[in-house]
Amino acid sequence: MAGCAVYRGIGPEDGHIVEEKEAFQYALDRCLHGTAEDQRDFRNLLIEWFYSGNWIKEDIHGSTEYL
Repeated sequence: MAGCAVYRGIGPEDGHIVEEKEAFQYALDRCLHGTAEDQRDFRNLLIEWFYSGNWIKEDIHGSTEYL
């Protein structure tokens, strides 16, 4: 099948092959239901990504950090 791709795991994902059409769902499952470390990493990255650009982070003392 032309234009078909897979992701072949290495390291801790060695032996896993994920078809491109299933890549989003596999990643989502790992991020939401994977190890505690996977979930923590995903949470941190998602928050950093989501709040970048149109948000200003303020601490309880009123200092401002532009994200």
